[in-house]
Amino acid sequence: MSLSTPRIAVISGGSSGIGLAMVERLAGDGWIVHTCGRDALKLERLRARLPAVQTTVCDVADRAAVQAFADHVLSRAPRVDLLVSNAGGLREVDFTGADLRSLDLGGELRTNTEGALNLIAAFMPGLRSASRSAILIVSSGYALAPATRAPLYSASKAALHSLAGSLRRQLAPLAITVTELLPPLVDTPAVAHRPGRKMPAATIARLGLEAALRGRKAVHPGPVGLLRWLLRLMPSVAEAFVART
Repeated sequence: MSLSTPRIAVISGGSSGIGLAMVERLAGDGWIVHTCGRDALKLERLRARLPAVQTTVCDVADRAAVQAFADHVLSRAPRVDLLVSNAGGLREVDFTGADLRSLDLGGELRTNTEGALNLIAAFMPGLRSASRSAILIVSSGYALAPATRAPLYSASKAALHSLAGSLRRQLAPLAITVTELLPPLVDTPAVAHRPGRKMPAATIARLGLEAALRGRKAVHPGPVGLLRWLLRLMPSVAEAFVART
């Protein structure tokens, strides 16, 4: 690949939050960026602001839709240098008070966990076509210690944490690196109702992308870095603290 050839990135959930910040950063750096999301209006607004970014309406929980997205991208792109699995959702489900019979209990697992699997599997041919490529999996600090208010979300992110470790070893012989980004509370529309100190989405995006492009195993921004050490030194104290957040 010539040094003048633009690099190619695929980002799921790129219409808002961390994903949007990653799209903006890579597009600004001259990358060819393909992104998908479920909200057609948000994607239209993104395309109007950044016309070079290629957008597709796609629910990553729908394997056929993800495969169609991948086929569309790979028919135009010779390879994928960076794949970012970012799409996800969080609900606060209380098993003590909700009518569990009426709830879709698998929503987070389908979107957050199965969605990542669908994306990575569909784009594997593009990743293998690059001389070196990278996967960035956006999990959460809750992957290390679960939040009481969000048991389903925490479980889905813990699964991604495990997946990242396994794939990192499997794909190493193919020169495909796997980096896990474990953000703390981030200033995005999804958590606008939550109190507390929040890190800017642009900062999280920068840290995650820099880590992925350097082939690092994981990045633990802000308080998640402290949590990681507290879990080693005082695990019960760390878990009790996270449980209340």
